[in-house]
Amino acid sequence: MSVQQTPSADPLASYPEFGLSCLYDDDDDPSEVTLFPGEEMSTTEWVTADVDSAVSLDELR
Repeated sequence: MSVQQTPSADPLASYPEFGLSCLYDDDDDPSEVTLFPGEEMSTTEWVTADVDSAVSLDELR
């Protein structure tokens, strides 16, 4: 007997969604963006990334 899984149309559908907020180090010429949880508790309180390395969430989905 073999089992085949049909791939989901949305591969990210099984992952949880998070309410995140962000701040930039400089509104006029940002070099870093810091993400932090909105209203929910999180294991990681914040994550900072270089703006040139950051990827828009729209590009991820």
